[in-house]
Amino acid sequence: MTSSPLPSPAQFSPAPRNTLSPNIEDKDLYKAVLDTRNLEISLFWQRSNYFLVLNSALALGFFNLKEPRYALALALFGIVASLLWFRVVAGSKYWQARWEHRLRVIECQVAPGLHLFSATWKTIDEDVNEGLKGKQAETGFQRWLARQVRKKQSVSYNMMLLSLLFILAWALLALDGAWHVVHRVA
Repeated sequence: MTSSPLPSPAQFSPAPRNTLSPNIEDKDLYKAVLDTRNLEISLFWQRSNYFLVLNSALALGFFNLKEPRYALALALFGIVASLLWFRVVAGSKYWQARWEHRLRVIECQVAPGLHLFSATWKTIDEDVNEGLKGKQAETGFQRWLARQVRKKQSVSYNMMLLSLLFILAWALLALDGAWHVVHRVA
């Protein structure tokens, strides 16, 4: 997945240095925003795991049904659970993106040369390539894996795709269940 280019530090909306409170030091403000961003990521995974377990339990129940008359109801519940899952991970990603942007802004103000969250894609790519240097791939498969790492795969994006895949799977199972209901009644 390719990401949109990061704005340069000069493109951030100018904001005065720490006008929130004269008692909050810049490093404390940065740490508070970093902790909030990390909390959002942790909550993203907790919520995703909850919905993945719920969908897995529904699928286990669906495929172990002794009485097919409940198949349609389980599939419809699976659709609802998967739609909620998608909405929850999209909402979580929204807040994660918000706090990461605030980190870039604050970093540019209080530590302009740090380039952790405010680094350009070129700098990020150079860092990743440097980090992978010590682990030079020897086999074709290892080189393929290293190329996949360099593609900047988004874990949260892939989780959103998984939730959409569950929606599709549940919709197909619901259609199958509805077809059986109609043909059994007719």
